[in-house]
Amino acid sequence: MQENSISSESSDTALQDVGAGGEGYMFNNQFQPDAQFVVVTPALDWAPEGAGEGQFGTAFNTRIVQYVGAANQFAFLFPYEDAEVSEGQRYTLGGDWADIEDQADDGTVNFVNVTFNPA
Repeated sequence: MQENSISSESSDTALQDVGAGGEGYMFNNQFQPDAQFVVVTPALDWAPEGAGEGQFGTAFNTRIVQYVGAANQFAFLFPYEDAEVSEGQRYTLGGDWADIEDQADDGTVNFVNVTFNPA
């Protein structure tokens, strides 16, 4: 029984180091509902064209993520600035999403609003 027990001090420290997840945007062609991913970059000083204008009206901590089990499948994640995201942490995308009203000239939607939580 002692083999599986963890001291409360070490588990509290581990919880503090984990990003709590949040909400943000992804390109619709990179979104995989319910998939797990690992954050592979620190925050990048880049956001998609139009971000911060109109309904985007927010700042992002852009990250590149790699889907678990897909060695060469990467995606951009645009978490809201207040989302807690940690490099190297594994997260699970929510299964629900909402199309963003901002559309391309051909009428297609480029972004989806997503949620993610630690895996």
